[in-house]
Amino acid sequence: MYYADSILKKLKESRQVVIFGAGLVAVQAANCLMSRPYQLQIDYCIVSELNENPGYITGIPVIELEEAGRIVQKDVLILIATMEKHLRSIQDILRKYGFFNSVPLTFESDLWSEIQGNYYREHWMMQKEPYLILEEELAGISEHDTKGNSVIRVYTVRSHMDKQAGEDISRYLWETPIQAGAALTKRQICEIKDNTGDNISYKNRQYCELTALYWIWKNDYSDYTGLCHYRRHFELDSKILENLPYSDIDVVLTIPILNFPSVREVYRHDHIERDWDIMLEAVRKLSPEYLAAAIELQNGNYYYGYNMFIARKEILNSYCEWLFPILSYCERNCGVKEDTYQMRYIGFLAERLMSVYFLYHREEYKIAHARKHFIS
Repeated sequence: MYYADSILKKLKESRQVVIFGAGLVAVQAANCLMSRPYQLQIDYCIVSELNENPGYITGIPVIELEEAGRIVQKDVLILIATMEKHLRSIQDILRKYGFFNSVPLTFESDLWSEIQGNYYREHWMMQKEPYLILEEELAGISEHDTKGNSVIRVYTVRSHMDKQAGEDISRYLWETPIQAGAALTKRQICEIKDNTGDNISYKNRQYCELTALYWIWKNDYSDYTGLCHYRRHFELDSKILENLPYSDIDVVLTIPILNFPSVREVYRHDHIERDWDIMLEAVRKLSPEYLAAAIELQNGNYYYGYNMFIARKEILNSYCEWLFPILSYCERNCGVKEDTYQMRYIGFLAERLMSVYFLYHREEYKIAHARKHFIS
């Protein structure tokens, strides 16, 4: 089973493929699409203006749109590999130059996630390691197998600062909303709040969705529990949800995120590198048996993003018992951030730590992958 079969076919049949973009997203896309199962020849990377853009990325020449208008066929398939905020303006300018055949591979897009999923399935097959797709693993479960009273609860993290969803999200009614950072506002938007019982709700500005995870750890006793976001959801249906507790799957993760040249290098580009070193120091001091997995992650090309996962409750408990002391160490030693985005460093580090944890336990836990949907 491959993700996005129709796009996979379109890519393979295209006479000419170019990428719009020359930043980190374009680098990831180029490396992915030149590898199996795609093995595409990408002729150019197009940018509006060269300015500080490199002359080449991964061996592909970077050219200005003005030049592309002269030398590139107008029916070329253009893969827009940028951040979401630039998509609409890029599509407008491409149309002005006569390019109407474009596909958005923006960082958060569902399609880019699935394109990466195909890459990882091929990559892990070549490494003789399993890449398990949730739907495939649950396909053999019958109604007879699901007799029992196991409970699964997947929480979707909400905030009083959330924007209105840009689409109908009624298909996610099976999720349980939880208000994160409830201690920081008088507004109540969810029945369940993360400032009740044993909680760290007041740390939400640094810990992001992890204050909800902490609450789940300390206050929920379902057989399976999980976490997603109001803008990022697991693409599950009620049948999958009903069957999961009766399967042998231990953990459900999203499709990994591709990072070239390495996970650490991309983190350094987007965040504060010293925080990464402190995270490694915390692992070395508090859980030295995980250090080799942390080094493997930082030198590798993928991690599991968004702090999204579903797991047997005993695994979630073990993970949180390991995770939160490391985060506390980072909190004590990384210092206060003036920038509101970088203030969320605990959440950013936790994404990579989640990857370290499940990398370490990959032979012990049966891990399956689920698609996610991003609401723009």
